[in-house]
Amino acid sequence: MDAKTESTSARRRPYREDSEFHQAHQHDSASAMLRSVIDDAKGEVISIGEIIEAFGERAFGFVLILFSLPNCVPNVPGIAGIVGTPVLIFGIQMMLGHKRPWLPGFIMRQTVSVSKFKRLIDIAEPKLQKLESFCRPRLTGLFGPLGDRVVGLFAVLVALSVLIPFPGTNFPPSIALVIASIAVMEEDGYLLIAGYLIGIAGLAYTVTVLGASYQLVMAAIANVPYWLGF
Repeated sequence: MDAKTESTSARRRPYREDSEFHQAHQHDSASAMLRSVIDDAKGEVISIGEIIEAFGERAFGFVLILFSLPNCVPNVPGIAGIVGTPVLIFGIQMMLGHKRPWLPGFIMRQTVSVSKFKRLIDIAEPKLQKLESFCRPRLTGLFGPLGDRVVGLFAVLVALSVLIPFPGTNFPPSIALVIASIAVMEEDGYLLIAGYLIGIAGLAYTVTVLGASYQLVMAAIANVPYWLGF
């Protein structure tokens, strides 16, 4: 196989083998590995593909954390929709039993500013480290292929809540997904249950907001003839 054929083959089968970065950091905690991705980045931008490749076989947990973090800290308006779509895609893939995340090439080639990424990690790292300090393997029966599919379903519900343009529908579910993702990586069943409970509360709020909005819209429609004088 010549160099050109080998390069083409690698593009068609991305992330089949763990990168050198992942092999060097595969036993690091989530916060340490996120920090390492930034510290090892070359240049002012880093591509989505490079980030996913760095995480290797633990990529699903990391990308769910990565794309949920912007909704867990004060951020610019409109960011929820940008990061919510990848979470939805990854959640569906987990539900289908995929072992590693996949995104279309044009998304993989998208880049993010290393400085902005670093600011996000600076804010989130102390909180992640505090959460990780409580983690240890517990209730490990909750993890495995079926457990991953349940996390995928949870991620899909969180993503749908994030994509709904109402105040407060993105913050609690996103925090819950970060907690659940760390729990999966650390195999901490107690933390996983806590993440699910927080997420259920956040999703219940979303459903309540949607229900109230629907009632308001229907009431407005019913009153249109009265407002028009009929």
